[in-house]
Amino acid sequence: MKEKRLMKCPVCDNKFIPRTFYPEDSIFSSPDGKKFNSGFNGYVNMGGKPPEVIIGSWVTYCPKCNYIMKFVKELVRKEKIQTHGMKGTELTEKLNTYYFGFEFGDYSQYLKEIIKKVEEDIEVKMKDINIEIWENLYSIDDNFKFLVRFFNNLKEYCDKTLNININSDMPNKIKKLKLPKDVELSLLQLNNIKNAIVKGDYDLSREEEDMINNILVKFVFYLVDSHIRPLINEEQLKDGFEFVSMKDLEVEIRIYLAKYLYSTFNSNPNSSKQIKTFLENVF
Repeated sequence: MKEKRLMKCPVCDNKFIPRTFYPEDSIFSSPDGKKFNSGFNGYVNMGGKPPEVIIGSWVTYCPKCNYIMKFVKELVRKEKIQTHGMKGTELTEKLNTYYFGFEFGDYSQYLKEIIKKVEEDIEVKMKDINIEIWENLYSIDDNFKFLVRFFNNLKEYCDKTLNININSDMPNKIKKLKLPKDVELSLLQLNNIKNAIVKGDYDLSREEEDMINNILVKFVFYLVDSHIRPLINEEQLKDGFEFVSMKDLEVEIRIYLAKYLYSTFNSNPNSSKQIKTFLENVF
């Protein structure tokens, strides 16, 4: 990766990050005046001089005055080579190609560098909250078994990830999570329902069944949001990359999150709506 520095236009002195570079082939003449299209093969086939030819350029332009700037991309040099043990008169010719990378990093490279770092950070956070154990709950059809597994996962998350006092009872753990009020209330009610089922016969109402069906999606996306949001605030993202558009960053991050979330939560079609809502409000 090239250093993050601005290019200076030699005409208007405007300093800028190139939006992109594109390769341009050069055209050169043979000794007899014929024109040759650029490219290494064209040079080899023509033979003779010139002994050194630029056969390609990186091209960009100044966004202020539209001045076109070219940088050497590829250069061919014909060299006389004397192999060890040969007489001085027994020389061979060798065509050496020299490749020159981008003179500066372009905008797309910098954008890609930021997105790659964000993706890596997000994946680390998802491993920290062990997102797979929550996704696996979608396969449980029995409401009681679901509640037992769900609250076991929640207890482990509180104790290991957040270091909430292991001896705290579940209601206190839930309150210490500082959840959205609707999620907190649902968790407290479902914990009471789970305890009631353990103690004896308990018939779930339709409203309670709906609450069970919705709580996993609500809680998991609270987890995702609370762990991801600090990674994607503008100040954090643009640290050292002030020239990158926040709009471009948002688009790329949403694409990545959509792919990650839809592939992770593909077991439950009910999560699609929540994923869409999450992506719309993540910034």
